[in-house]
Amino acid sequence: MGEHHQVMAREAVERFRDSLSDAAREHISAAQFEDLQQLIQRLLSEERSHIADLMTAFARTLRSGVETPEIGL
Repeated sequence: MGEHHQVMAREAVERFRDSLSDAAREHISAAQFEDLQQLIQRLLSEERSHIADLMTAFARTLRSGVETPEIGL
């Protein structure tokens, strides 16, 4: 997982934490915020992997079109 995902996940958790009231923040431990950050990082990584699979399939499709000889008359 890239540093970019870590930064994005950390920022998402910080924004979430900032959106909570003081009373709500008191009920969520630092470990729970860390778990949330790790979950977000994992999901971002899975999404990146999914996009890479889509790009691979797209490249295969493009290659199959190029490798097929065109007979122009």
